[in-house]
Amino acid sequence: MDTCLLDIDGGGNRRTGPRGDGKGRRKGAGKDMNDIFERLRERLDSMATGYPKTASGVETRILRRLFGEEDARVFLAMGDAPEDPVSLAGRMRLEPRDMAVRLEDMARRGLVFRMKRGGQTLYLAVPFVVGIYEFQLNNLDPELLGDISEYYLSGLGASFHSLRTPHLRTIPIDTRIASGGPVAPYDDARAIVGSKTKIALAECFCRKAVRVYGKTCSHPMETCMQFDAFAEYYLDNRMARPVSKDEAMAVLDMCEEEGLVIHPVNSKSVEAMCACCSCCCGMLLSLKLFAAPALQAKSTYTCAFDPSLCTSCGACGSRCPVGALRFKDGAVRLRPERCIGCGLCVSRCPAGALTLKKKDRGIEPPPETVFDTFALMRGERVDGNEGQEGE
Repeated sequence: MDTCLLDIDGGGNRRTGPRGDGKGRRKGAGKDMNDIFERLRERLDSMATGYPKTASGVETRILRRLFGEEDARVFLAMGDAPEDPVSLAGRMRLEPRDMAVRLEDMARRGLVFRMKRGGQTLYLAVPFVVGIYEFQLNNLDPELLGDISEYYLSGLGASFHSLRTPHLRTIPIDTRIASGGPVAPYDDARAIVGSKTKIALAECFCRKAVRVYGKTCSHPMETCMQFDAFAEYYLDNRMARPVSKDEAMAVLDMCEEEGLVIHPVNSKSVEAMCACCSCCCGMLLSLKLFAAPALQAKSTYTCAFDPSLCTSCGACGSRCPVGALRFKDGAVRLRPERCIGCGLCVSRCPAGALTLKKKDRGIEPPPETVFDTFALMRGERVDGNEGQEGE
């Protein structure tokens, strides 16, 4: 392992180093970089949502675009818990000051997560999704998005859709329309906002990506919220702006009017919350492809329909983001296997024919934090891989 001092050129790559050829390259760097990026891929594949190998090698192309060789070495040396630069530098036999510069540079480029705890700045290796990919909000370009799209279709999508624990939950747009007992705080968007001390409002990653492709979406851009430590990270990286609780509540009102689905991170503490449209957002676009989205989405609620009260106005059909309600032959038809429990149809039904009720079974509380969710997903991937190898 190298013991050179790290020298950052602003793009995350080392300019010079020992055993160099005078041009900032190391002898044998080609083979070494191939090895280091494959090891980085394997490390990411061991994390929550995975990072599988493909025949085309697009996954390595993405890593080369985002990481320098030294970035990869540092990421590989990091564990599964937040760590300060001094301890990581000691393990890698590098200078603490240079390690602090390296980690901060990586955090600003969205390669690691930064948090502040007890007066210390700590850094954490995070999965590609949710994590590194979303942290590229300010760095989107058609080439990166093209590679991500190719990778999603050829391996990444299947990787995280195969897990029992999803990375996002679906919660009602307005819990006042929900029935069946008290609403858990993590299922109530307004309660989530009301409990937070720091809120940051960011552009929707998916709608921004659509714009980069040169297409348009009629829905507002600023709809996604980050809270507490995640808010600090987004604010420090200039990916969001701070908003008050009142401003955040107004955003929720706007999301209800726009018909956007509320998707918080699948944890009780709720570190982030998306507002998704079915025309742009990857989560909903993926769910729509399944025959039974209700089995894929993590939600406490489902829709109930009383045909005797229905006036066949058709408002619910145009409101549903996953095609659970259809207006056909002059009547509304509910397909419960497609309902994800967002409640958008209920809030617009003028006749009260639709209600949002708690599911009779299959309701599980989410893990405490997003990092606990990551650990649970990582465990499911290990168990699943072991099962496949034993067959």
